[in-house]
Amino acid sequence: MKKIINITIWVAVLAGLSVLVGFIESEHKKITCKDLVVSIDYGEAEPLITAEEMNSIIYKAFDSLVGKKLTDINSVDIENHVNTIAFVESAEVYSTITGTMKIRVQQRNPVLRVINAYDQDYYIDREGKLMPVKTGRSTRVMVASGNIRQKYADTLDVSTPEQAKILHDLYTLSNFIRDDDFLRAQIEQIYVNSDNEFEMVPKVGRHLILFGNASDMEQKFDKLKAF
Repeated sequence: MKKIINITIWVAVLAGLSVLVGFIESEHKKITCKDLVVSIDYGEAEPLITAEEMNSIIYKAFDSLVGKKLTDINSVDIENHVNTIAFVESAEVYSTITGTMKIRVQQRNPVLRVINAYDQDYYIDREGKLMPVKTGRSTRVMVASGNIRQKYADTLDVSTPEQAKILHDLYTLSNFIRDDDFLRAQIEQIYVNSDNEFEMVPKVGRHLILFGNASDMEQKFDKLKAF
């Protein structure tokens, strides 16, 4: 008898859940988008794109989302489009039961600004990928200049040395300097000379630090700090 009662209770619970799920799905189909909210996590970087600019890009690509049924809005398409924006590292798009479409964005984090031999400038982000410099807006990071022949390419990854050895070495050097409080306070620029060796430009004084190539980097920096 007890077993029959337990089975009956479970059947009733499952039936209730089925009705509830069906009701929620039915109500969800009626919900329209009431608002679009973009939030951007800038991490350690300064803003290179604003929520207002992101809204404008989305509305230009998808028209106004407000007023449309949530079931008629393809959040995957929106997410993929946002991820193509040069300053975006990742994006997540979802809707709430109240009808708000939310877009959460992680901005890319530049660690080095490169001015190459052709007067092109671009950033290298923390993942080792190249990103453009936005006109009228910049972020305070170390600068590399001089005999750098690599032109901008948004598909280039310099986290390994296979594609662009000089940029890889600059990326590695800048990360080491950025992670060291003393060095970060002392060095503001890396110059690549005609021998493809690195010269450090300090923030104070007019002297140059002849660093050589990137081999034995840690030992060289230890000697520099001791000096």
